[in-house]
Amino acid sequence: GGDGGRMSDSEPERQVPSDSSTWACPPVAVEWHEDWEAFRAYIKEYQAATHQIFRQRTSTSVAKRNREISSQTRSGSSSSTPPSRNRGEGSDIDAGNVCEATATNGEVPELLIPEEFKNFWIKLYLRKKTGKNVTLRDVHNMVSKMKEERRGGVTTEERLEAVLRGHCESRGNRATVFVDEDKRAQTITLQTRQMRRWFKAFPEVLLIDATHNTNESRYKLFSFMVNDVYGHGQYVHHSLMENKSAECLTDAIRSFKFHNPAWEKVKVIVIDKDMGELGLLEKEFVGAKVILCHFHLKKYIRTEMAKSEYGGSSSFDRDQVEDAVDMMRLATSVEEYTKYLKYLYFLVDGIHLSEAD
Repeated sequence: GGDGGRMSDSEPERQVPSDSSTWACPPVAVEWHEDWEAFRAYIKEYQAATHQIFRQRTSTSVAKRNREISSQTRSGSSSSTPPSRNRGEGSDIDAGNVCEATATNGEVPELLIPEEFKNFWIKLYLRKKTGKNVTLRDVHNMVSKMKEERRGGVTTEERLEAVLRGHCESRGNRATVFVDEDKRAQTITLQTRQMRRWFKAFPEVLLIDATHNTNESRYKLFSFMVNDVYGHGQYVHHSLMENKSAECLTDAIRSFKFHNPAWEKVKVIVIDKDMGELGLLEKEFVGAKVILCHFHLKKYIRTEMAKSEYGGSSSFDRDQVEDAVDMMRLATSVEEYTKYLKYLYFLVDGIHLSEAD
């Protein structure tokens, strides 16, 4: 595992403002100006006086700017490329940038193909060079063979050890491996120094998210997250587990607690519907309230209502059911919660429950 030392409280928190380093700027004194020149002059003085910089937003879209940058940096002939699935996202990679095979330079070496080329781009490249109908399966097999040749017979365990040791060489990074009696990895935890800083700054609300079947061995990835001062989610801990057993989850939580003394400040834990070890969380985080994510709750209810065993979604008004669930979620007392629960029973089963029920 990584260095077992704890992060000192004296370490500076450059990424997160502290009480001693924050100050309130004076408000804008002049709100109306005769013209734009007067406005710009006042803003310039205000920025200098308050040590702030206000940037002007541009109306140029991300996609347009990416095309302009790409057109400036491209060299050689360009080939037709499919549009990005998400606007402004992804890499703008041109297959024409790859070295051309001519009579002078011979065949194109495999290592000249950039690693960022996805299977689709490799398929286009091979089709262009060979003239054959190369499939994605062919590309997958070729890439797998190339990886095995590069590894040179190194086992999975040796590669894992090398990766984790390289991770822990960076100051403040942490990694832990838990194995069973057969020396098989059960739980692997990873945390960077920046993750520890994020959690130390915002420990009150901890979000736990699960991703299933992350590799060929179908390991589960459990990630701990917090919301920063801007309301953005930040990962603070990753745990790769063989299964969702209490033993694996206990290893992940205790490793997290060992390397993060601020865990005692956790007040609320938000989980999704697949998180079954509620008792374990309540036991490990004493005093913290475990709640279900509202998004996952409504998604689960929609899925259940669509099942034929409940008569399908046409058997009742889905919007009214979701409204009843929202009212239960926002209830401020047990009596109010019970009232909306009875209303939900009426919508789903047509049952009128009395006050005594």
